[in-house]
Amino acid sequence: MKKLILVCGPAAIGKSTFCNNYAKEHPDEIVRVISADEVRKEMCGSYKNFPPNKNMKPIYEKIVEIAKELYNTMENVTVMLDTTMLYDGLRLYFIEQLPMFEDRRLYLLKLHDYGQCLIRNKKRIEEKWVPDEIIISMCKGYADPKPEVIEQFTEYKEFYVD
Repeated sequence: MKKLILVCGPAAIGKSTFCNNYAKEHPDEIVRVISADEVRKEMCGSYKNFPPNKNMKPIYEKIVEIAKELYNTMENVTVMLDTTMLYDGLRLYFIEQLPMFEDRRLYLLKLHDYGQCLIRNKKRIEEKWVPDEIIISMCKGYADPKPEVIEQFTEYKEFYVD
């Protein structure tokens, strides 16, 4: 079975670490992680660069393209999308663009104290640092999915990563 896992959370919450740990903890699965940061770096030349007007749509379209390619070329692949997806609109975008996955999971990463994102941010390589005000805004805008969105997924889980 081919699996799609959306790993959501604000910048520096630990999405990449979560994805890497998932892959290690599931050696029986063929796991491929598609990181929005890595796609943006490839397309824009740096972690610090964004598309014009900070329009992330080209990045999201590339993520979808990569996920479709993995789906079409690999047996029993688990594709993990490592991107913020702070609200339902973006979560639904990926589900609507990738309906072919039989198993669709939504994993929300959470903290009891989102101030930890500011600390974790400074522990990353400097090129990946996100301005504090952006992280604060992301944390304030991070929303739990509505029931009708949860219904679109095979599994929904929240993980506290502190």
